[in-house]
Amino acid sequence: MNEVLLANILTIIGETALFVASTRKNKKDILIFQIVCMFLTSIASFLLKGYSGIVMGVLGIIRNILSIRNIGSRALSYIFIGSAIVFGWYFNNNGFLGYLAILANVSQSLVIMNRKATTRQIRLVCAFSSMCWCVYNLVIKGYAGAAFNVTNAASYLYNAIRQPEKEKEEK
Repeated sequence: MNEVLLANILTIIGETALFVASTRKNKKDILIFQIVCMFLTSIASFLLKGYSGIVMGVLGIIRNILSIRNIGSRALSYIFIGSAIVFGWYFNNNGFLGYLAILANVSQSLVIMNRKATTRQIRLVCAFSSMCWCVYNLVIKGYAGAAFNVTNAASYLYNAIRQPEKEKEEK
């Protein structure tokens, strides 16, 4: 099977999990479905030689696991953000647009690692992040991922807007 085709199939499965994440009502469920997405899209990035995407996926998985377990501090957030910038810069092989994977990871880390972040804030940063990943996926020929990223960004925005006020304050 062609590597591009296999990568796009993995991305479709992973991005479907991300779509499901956009509809979840609590932080833990959102983060769990994101882990599934990041795992599969990291494999896809490997197949498509998007090395900064692999690194951002692995860092995102670790970040989400720590966040689910309520392990975190301001110092740990800085370590994750610093790691994303350093490793992302080092492994970036896609020029300026390759840095969008880093921007997506850093923005999500700022919100997700904040224990006080609401599900609405998480949804909004995920919408932004999805658009960064959309462009990145186009660069590495992850066309299915790019299409799903647009859909996921719209779903995250829709669910953030329609979320009842009392849910906006839940973690």
